Order: sequence, then C-alpha cells, then structure tokens
Amino acid sequence: MEMKPIPLCEEEGELSYRDTPQDDEERSSSDDDDEIHVEIAGLQQPTLQDPALKRRSYLPYILIGVAMIFVLAEVIRGGKDASFLHNARTAEDPTSHSSSTTTTTTEEPSDRLTIEFTVANLRTNSQNCTQVGKMLQCIPQHNNSTNKFRIRLHEDWSPLGVQRFQELTESNFWDDARIFRVVPNFVSQFGISSYPEIQEQWDALGNIPDDKVIGSNTLGTVTFATAGPNTRTTQIFINTANNYFLDKQGFSPIGEVLPAGEGYGGIEVVNEMYQKYGESPDQSNIKREGLAYLEKKFPLLSYFVTAEFV
Repeated sequence: MEMKPIPLCEEEGELSYRDTPQDDEERSSSDDDDEIHVEIAGLQQPTLQDPALKRRSYLPYILIGVAMIFVLAEVIRGGKDASFLHNARTAEDPTSHSSSTTTTTTEEPSDRLTIEFTVANLRTNSQNCTQVGKMLQCIPQHNNSTNKFRIRLHEDWSPLGVQRFQELTESNFWDDARIFRVVPNFVSQFGISSYPEIQEQWDALGNIPDDKVIGSNTLGTVTFATAGPNTRTTQIFINTANNYFLDKQGFSPIGEVLPAGEGYGGIEVVNEMYQKYGESPDQSNIKREGLAYLEKKFPLLSYFVTAEFV
C-alpha cells in the first residue's frame, strides 16, 4: 500500500501537508520552509528539496522492493538449476530409472532352501543307450518329470552343512556329477565332481566342522558323508531306508527329499538311480580322471543334469 501524508488544511486553492498531527501552537510557529505548496492549476509537484519529502523518504521501500525482486529471481533460477542437475544425473546414469522399475517388477528371490535336481540315466531310461566307438552313451529324458526330485534344506538341523550345500549349488558343482555309490535299501551317494580341477578347488577349501546331530537319518533324509569327526567336504548321501544307527555315529542330516509334486517326483526318483555298479567306482580315480574314467568304466551311472534353487 502506498503511504500518503495527512492533509492539514485547505486554503484558497492550496493544500498544506505534514507527516504527523501537530497542535495549534506548533502549527503557528512552523516556518514557511516547513510547508509544501501545491498549485492546483499548474499541478506543480514537490521537489526533492521539500522538507516533507526529506522527512518521509520512499527510498527504504524502494530498496526493500528491489531486494525482494532479487530474492525471487534467485529462487526461480535455483529451481531451474535443480531441474537441470536432475536431468544431468539422469543422462549420466540412464539405468537409474530402469533399475528402480526393475526392482519393483522382479520376482521375489528364492529362499535358497529348495533345490530341484534333474537326473539322467535312471533305470527307467537307461535302455536308451547306443554304442559310440568304445563308449556307451545314454540319452536322458530331461523333460520327463519323473527325472526330477527336490531337496528341502533345514538350517536348524545343520547350519554349517546347509551353508556348504548352498555354496556348492550356487557354483553348479552338481552338474554332471555321478551318483557313484548306490546300495539298495541303504544309501545313494554322490558329491565328487566329474571335473578334477573343480574338485581340487573345493578340496583346497578344507573340511567344515561337524554340526550337532538334531535330525535323524530316516528314509529320504540328506546327509554329508564323512571319514571321521570334522571331515565333511563335498560328498552327500540320501538315505533310502531308515538308518537310525548313523545318528550315533555323528551323521547330521541337512535336509530331506520332498514328496512328489507338480512336475517333479519324490524318493521314488532316487530309487530309480542306476544301481548295478554297486560300490565298484573308485573315488580316487574319479577325483583324478573325472569323466574319462567314469564314461569308460561306468557309462550307465545316473548323473545330475542340473541342480537349481526353486
């Protein structure tokens, strides 16, 4: 709002102004220099030398107005700069938006406790073999649901054993691994890589300490094989019978074969693993020669095609 002086009086076409009210005594004693005369006819404007303008200067308001304009300009410019910086960051990292979108649309990860195994050379399909040179090659029916079974791990049973099994699965250790020891109504054993260099890497990591035996070695449970206390490495067996006596020997189960479900079988798939070789395959030779030894001497051994978390 524009500030205006307070009118004092109107005499013979002239207006006299003052900033603040004065009593009559002060009015009579005022000097002629303290009045501003305005000629109505000529519309003469006050000059900067007029005392009233000296006492009531508009300069502070002008300065405040200029300052506000300057501040507003800075705010507007700051908003544009922020927008520019945001766009610049987006240009530098074009994946920033897509990454957030991917995060929200990606499926929930597996809990890493259920693993699905696909098995080749089961007894039900081992007849699909042909002689190629000096080797007998068997064609697995990979897409047959009866070639698959699942293992469910139990961390509360054997935390260290579960961790090692998860690590082996993540590294694809089980691919092409033979089930080299099958004793009906006792165990089916595996866990030596068909590739010597891979087995050497895991052996170099050393043994894992024993877990306390919490679960029992009942039909379908999965347990690390050992050669004595604290000697667990990579070898596993599946109990194909109730082997309670193993509990007292320190064999701590880490999981169990799940009952059959949609698209996969249960313990009946394990029972179809080729068993005519019994315990003939030599573990030392498997570690040293790998597939060359296995395919030459024991071509019908069942083996894992894949093992994946589900």
